Amino acid sequence: MGKSNIIRQVRKWTIYLLITLLPSIVISYFFAEHEKQNILTKYQMKASQCVKIHANNLNNFIGETVGRLEMLSTLINTQHDDLDNIYEILKETHEKDDRFSGLYLVDPNGDLIVSSNPLTHYVNLSDRDYFQKALETGETTFSQKHIGRVTKRAIITAATPINKDTLTKGLLLVSIRLDEVEKSIKNILKDEIIIVKNEAGKTEIETSPPIPNKHYIEDSTEIAHIPWTITAKVVNDEADSFLNIFFYYFVIVMFIINLVYLVVYYFLLHKKEKREKEQIEHQKLELLAKLAASTAHEIRNPLTGIKGLISLLSEENKDQKAQFYFGVIQNEITRINAIVSELLLLGRPTAYAFETYNANDIVKEIEPIIQSEANFSNVEFFAKYSEQQLLISCVKDQIKQVLLNLTKNSLHAMELGENGKLTILLEKLQDDCVIQVIDNGKGIPRDKLDQVFNPFFTMDEDGSGLGLTVCKRIIDSHNGTITIQSIVNKGTHVEIRIPLVM
Repeated sequence: MGKSNIIRQVRKWTIYLLITLLPSIVISYFFAEHEKQNILTKYQMKASQCVKIHANNLNNFIGETVGRLEMLSTLINTQHDDLDNIYEILKETHEKDDRFSGLYLVDPNGDLIVSSNPLTHYVNLSDRDYFQKALETGETTFSQKHIGRVTKRAIITAATPINKDTLTKGLLLVSIRLDEVEKSIKNILKDEIIIVKNEAGKTEIETSPPIPNKHYIEDSTEIAHIPWTITAKVVNDEADSFLNIFFYYFVIVMFIINLVYLVVYYFLLHKKEKREKEQIEHQKLELLAKLAASTAHEIRNPLTGIKGLISLLSEENKDQKAQFYFGVIQNEITRINAIVSELLLLGRPTAYAFETYNANDIVKEIEPIIQSEANFSNVEFFAKYSEQQLLISCVKDQIKQVLLNLTKNSLHAMELGENGKLTILLEKLQDDCVIQVIDNGKGIPRDKLDQVFNPFFTMDEDGSGLGLTVCKRIIDSHNGTITIQSIVNKGTHVEIRIPLVM
């Protein structure tokens, strides 16, 4: 393999990688990032849902406690300092509710007067912040997590005034067991981690420590009755799936891009092949132009002699029928000269003066010639003209040449004695004059239809292969189109469209 071939192959593979690999990586990355964000959103929603559930549960827990505490304070306020009765109320409430570590009646000075738990020593709570705050605000307040002086348990304490108007009867305190709070959280716990922190940011409750090397998504919210913040952490099980997602999309995108690449590559090859084919056809036309130019003079010389002799014969023979035939011969000699000139059109277009003619009249002028040839070939000929004028801007002799070439091909395609039919139809269709030449001859194979307008292509042993090429060039020069449809053994349908003069 030569150096140039190696360079060409390297360039080819470099272009391929730039077109397929690089876009696949970029597109797959964006898809994977989008999927990653969807995963994060999914787990964020899960964390948000978990924290709402636990916040509602904790709010209910605290709310029930506050409600019972305020109800007890109202009840105690009606006891008129009957400490024994108050003691029974507190003790009964304590025994019925496992959430309570103890209930206490405290005077405005902070001295503990009544306790649902046995007292072994003197207790004063005036130094507690929540106690002072309850006295100041006259509202229920909560303490931070602390160790109870009576029970020695980890608790939080709620304090509410006995009489909000005077505060003379002191405060009612309830100690809430923190382990019971945690238990209420764990009762509805699934696989999330719940962390409760106080207003200072210190952790009050943590259901379990985070697992190392695990990715957590969290969400937080405030508790309504107590200055706590509850946080729910859920494990993102798909945190490490980015590469898997990336490679999944990479395979799909790479496949699609390669498929598109192959389609485009095939299209470009087809376009290149078509361009090369057009170049070959162009070279054929150039060769044809040179041949036509070199032979046109030699053909015209004998035609001039023939034309002169026909003129002499027409002068000697005055028979009306003979004169008609002489006129037709003269016209055909003139047309042969025009055809020789038209060969030059294939490679070297000539400027012609376009005039406006009725297509019906053009066909009527050549109808006798076509009828004569059809009779000779034992073919039925029909010409159906349009009821409307079909005014087209054209070179009349060129249109005649096209129609005569087409009818000649049709007649050659029909065998003698085979009920051949040749039809020419003219009609107006939108802004076009449409001329159709229809026969029921042997037809053209499907694989040959694309070649019929190529120079020198012919299916007739005696044909030159230039007839349809000249026809197409003439119709193209008239801004028209010519199309051929054919079915083997059924016939051929040629349609010419030329813009009407409006």
